[in-house]
Amino acid sequence: YLQKLRVAAAKRLLESDHRTMQEISDAVGYQDPAYFRSLFERHTGVSPSAYRRRFGT
Repeated sequence: YLQKLRVAAAKRLLESDHRTMQEISDAVGYQDPAYFRSLFERHTGVSPSAYRRRFGT
């Protein structure tokens, strides 16, 4: 449940914010960006970078 909330928060940040992946990872509670990337991909099917390219502003 907590992972889903964190991924949802990361999606919002990726869509509307220009922070680095490290900053977004930290903001949603993951100190390891590689783990955050893996978790994000598992939940969404795409990497955070690909998600930002597709849905970001």
